[in-house]
Amino acid sequence: MPPNKTTSAGHEYGPTVNGKMYLSLSYHRGKGSKADKHTWCIPPDTEYGIFHNSDKHNLHDGNRNYWGVLETGKATLGTNGERLSIFPCTSNDQDPWHGYPVSPLEERKRNALPPDFDLLVEQWIKEKVIDKAVGRKIQKLKL
Repeated sequence: MPPNKTTSAGHEYGPTVNGKMYLSLSYHRGKGSKADKHTWCIPPDTEYGIFHNSDKHNLHDGNRNYWGVLETGKATLGTNGERLSIFPCTSNDQDPWHGYPVSPLEERKRNALPPDFDLLVEQWIKEKVIDKAVGRKIQKLKL
């Protein structure tokens, strides 16, 4: 799906089936400062597709952050080999969402995984969002 418009901040998409707008931010695409920024290696349209799917299927944690994968978690999403992405909950419902690729190991080191993360992964396995082998690797922080 092509973006609705392109701005200096990035590509804007949406609304999703639940009315959410999405912004593929330029700084998560290697433009501008790369300090502490996770970088996508997939096209913006694919990035939005992952968010759209996460929103459609309510793949969120207890903090209302959406999580997503591509190809049942087998596809690489980020330039550092990440296969998981997070879309942090916006503080204002009118703001567009954005996301970036993450590593469960790095998120655990930063103490940034939600308390219900393992239960969320179990839900993904049950709903076939990811297969069991990928799910166990995520839980063991090996993906």
